[in-house]
Amino acid sequence: MKLAVEMAVMELDGEWNAVAVGEDSTKFHGMLRLNETAADIIKLLSEDTDAETINSELAKKYPDSSSDEIARFVSEFIGQLRKASLLTE
Repeated sequence: MKLAVEMAVMELDGEWNAVAVGEDSTKFHGMLRLNETAADIIKLLSEDTDAETINSELAKKYPDSSSDEIARFVSEFIGQLRKASLLTE
C-alpha cells in the first residue's frame, strides 16, 4: 500500500501536519493534523509498504509501546486513510 497523493509532512509549532504537494494538491485540498506516530506512518507510506513493515519500524522508534498497541494504532490510522481514499493498494 502507498499514499494515493504525494504529501509533505512537517512539524509546525509542536504540531505535525501533512499537506498534498505538487500536482496532487489539486486532488486533495486541506491539511491533515497528526500526532507524531501518524506522521511517521505517513512518511513510511510515501513508498510502497505493508502494515507489518510499518509496525516493525514503529516498534524500533517506540520501544516502550507494546506490539499490540502499535498494531492497533496502525490498523486504525490506515483505516482512516482508506476511508478518506488516501491509499492505493
